[in-house]
Amino acid sequence: MEIFIDGNYSNIRFSAAHFIPGEWKCSRIHGHDYSISVRITGSMEGKTYLLDFSKAKSNLKEIADYLDHRVLIPEKRKGIRITRKEGNLTVRLQGKTYSFPEEETRVVPIKDTTAECLSEYILEKFVNSLKQEIGQVEVEVHEGPGQYAKSIWKKESS
Repeated sequence: MEIFIDGNYSNIRFSAAHFIPGEWKCSRIHGHDYSISVRITGSMEGKTYLLDFSKAKSNLKEIADYLDHRVLIPEKRKGIRITRKEGNLTVRLQGKTYSFPEEETRVVPIKDTTAECLSEYILEKFVNSLKQEIGQVEVEVHEGPGQYAKSIWKKESS
């Protein structure tokens, strides 16, 4: 059995600012309006449903709300230096220094704040939030109309 939750239609969205270091326009601070969609596959094992849609949507919404209206900082980015002092977060990376009120940021345990890395992060958080056996989960992080990154988790075979 397979179920799908469309994050744009279900209002599982977040807006966030980020930067992707390098010699291109995305190295400047900019933002996106993201949505998170998920496809879940598994066995109903004699039940009449795979899982509770409302619980799955609630779990996804909690992840989106955590990231919403924040500046996303990639904690595992090579060469990044993050310091906290008096409620401020200073980020040093590739010759640039950024300073933000700490409450307006989310330091995310990923290598970069690309849609690809965010989809892996969100996938892990979502799979860990599920309290039942499922076979596969696909998470799509849409960073604008017509473009998204997808990460897939599969249950290990016994």
